[in-house]
Amino acid sequence: MFLAKAMRSLEKAKILDPAVDAVVGAVNTVLPPGEVKDALHGKPLGHALHPMLVTLPIGLNIGVAILDLAGGKAARPAAQRLLGAAILSVAPAAAAGLADWSELGSAKRPKRVGLVHAGSNVVASSFFVASWFARRAGRHTSGKMFSMLGMTGLGVGGYLGGHLAYAQGVAVNRNADRTPKPREWKDAAAVSDLEAGMVRVEVSGQPVLLTRHDGELYATGAVCSHMGGPLEEGELEDGCVVCPWHGSHFRLADGEVERGPASVGILSYDVRVSGDRVEVRARG
Repeated sequence: MFLAKAMRSLEKAKILDPAVDAVVGAVNTVLPPGEVKDALHGKPLGHALHPMLVTLPIGLNIGVAILDLAGGKAARPAAQRLLGAAILSVAPAAAAGLADWSELGSAKRPKRVGLVHAGSNVVASSFFVASWFARRAGRHTSGKMFSMLGMTGLGVGGYLGGHLAYAQGVAVNRNADRTPKPREWKDAAAVSDLEAGMVRVEVSGQPVLLTRHDGELYATGAVCSHMGGPLEEGELEDGCVVCPWHGSHFRLADGEVERGPASVGILSYDVRVSGDRVEVRARG
């Protein structure tokens, strides 16, 4: 299939890497890790923010296209207002997308696709801006033409965004298929196994991270929800386990996200000591 071959070629396009590195560096300079970037990742929502925000410019521009095709002269003012709203809605959607994209670490393939995705949307937005100015100047036929070109760029960008989400798994919770279990207390490890601070075990088919921190025992999921990083290889910091791949912080007490780029927490377990053994069970 032509599109599948084109996407494989794009994923392998190492020629894009210098541009990728430059843009990532710029984004991380403007948006360093912190509360603002966490909000753009969607941490307060519990899932990615970018897919929600992109519906605004897409929907508004579709409305413009419908008015252009079926509204006649009377619809021109409404079409221009919708177009202006669509242009204004691009900035927050782009900021959220760049925040997510900049935190993909060493994963080059999705970064290459993401760069072209962003570029397609920049081209599309440029056409929409040109359309707005043309309409303002009374050149409505040119305005309609620019809008249709913008819709073409928007379609390309949407296809690439879908590839990132559904083919490459960007912004997908890596623990979504793991239901909380076991419901009853299950043996997990020997107390002596936790001398190193953290150990990964498997309990009822689930990867569990057992942690001893400041004299307390904790049990959480062992897989980072952001990109699947092995949390047992991370570090402990202020009551959190820090993912070794992209630096997401998860609270040991309840598995919730303290700092992104993750927007979804990890599983959390009750834990107890029975003799010289550590036992866990799922919460909730």
